[in-house]
Amino acid sequence: MEPHHFPDPTVITGDETLFPGVLIVTLVRPDERNAMSGAMVESLLGLFEGHPARNAGAILITGAGRGFCAGSDLGELAAMGANERQAFEAASGLLARQMVAHPRPIVAAVHGFAIGGGLTLAAACDFVVSSPIAKWSLPEVPIGLFPAWGLEAVERRVGRARARQLSFGLDTLDGATAAHWGLADVIADDPFATGCALAQRLAALPYAQVAAVKDYFARTREGAEADEYANRLFIEACATDTATASFIRYARAR
Repeated sequence: MEPHHFPDPTVITGDETLFPGVLIVTLVRPDERNAMSGAMVESLLGLFEGHPARNAGAILITGAGRGFCAGSDLGELAAMGANERQAFEAASGLLARQMVAHPRPIVAAVHGFAIGGGLTLAAACDFVVSSPIAKWSLPEVPIGLFPAWGLEAVERRVGRARARQLSFGLDTLDGATAAHWGLADVIADDPFATGCALAQRLAALPYAQVAAVKDYFARTREGAEADEYANRLFIEACATDTATASFIRYARAR
């Protein structure tokens, strides 16, 4: 898997030789606290639509400098007209949905802060590793705005009541509380190293079966529909070489 470089330097991807099969995606706007610009969102959309991410066994997203991501670039938003703002936020929402639907598992390594769109970006990942002292918040409402995208992923993680509580913008959670609420899955002093190790474990799993897990949980299913869909994925998994080898091995062991 070759490293993939975008013309926009706010997103850098490449392989970490210590973690084979893991595509590491770094948000690189440290002077702006990795705030999401239009160029950054466009690059991430291209990544998750394209082959570099699909060729990886797992993907890890991290931020350069002091933190993970401080959300949308408010300076850039201030210079936009209403239509441009709407388009930017719609693109950010599409990005989150692409991540949820992507066939490869995505791990967020959060240090320093995950604020606004940084919080919703992390929530769209399959696993979130946070430092215990990282700051988590949705500060939009107190400054006269609204969390424009990604709340579905937040609600799936923390439930409707806590998603609403976060959306008022009164609470700033540390990493430990974020884990207690469900925003983070793992607490680690070194989120990057822990996240890479977790991503490597995920990358070692059979591709088709991992993609089936992502497919099933990409949207909510209930009752008979849920079981019927899971059964369909099971039958498809049974037809893979990995499942065939397992059936042969267990049949011989009887």
